[in-house]
Amino acid sequence: MRASRILGASAGAVALVGASFVAATPAAAASCTAKALETVVIRSTTSTGGTALAQLNKGQSASASCTMYYGATAYEKCGIVSKRWVKVTRSGVTGYVVGTCVTIEQD
Repeated sequence: MRASRILGASAGAVALVGASFVAATPAAAASCTAKALETVVIRSTTSTGGTALAQLNKGQSASASCTMYYGATAYEKCGIVSKRWVKVTRSGVTGYVVGTCVTIEQD
């Protein structure tokens, strides 16, 4: 299923998690893969001010939740202004990457 169908679907549930909103879709129980369109930093929180934990280089993939997270403030990355974040795990490091610089595919 294409990412636009997974992440563009209307949210089935919205919950407040810390300073972030989480939009869960029916695909949330499935596993997904995030592929970096540009090099992105894996951060500890859904904020560009979050601690940098690792890096996902352009073209690299990481396992990802199929849930889109929303930070409290907007950022501009990969030519798009957004609040969207994706939770990823790569080489044992779990954190968040900006959602505008990755594609998400359901496994």
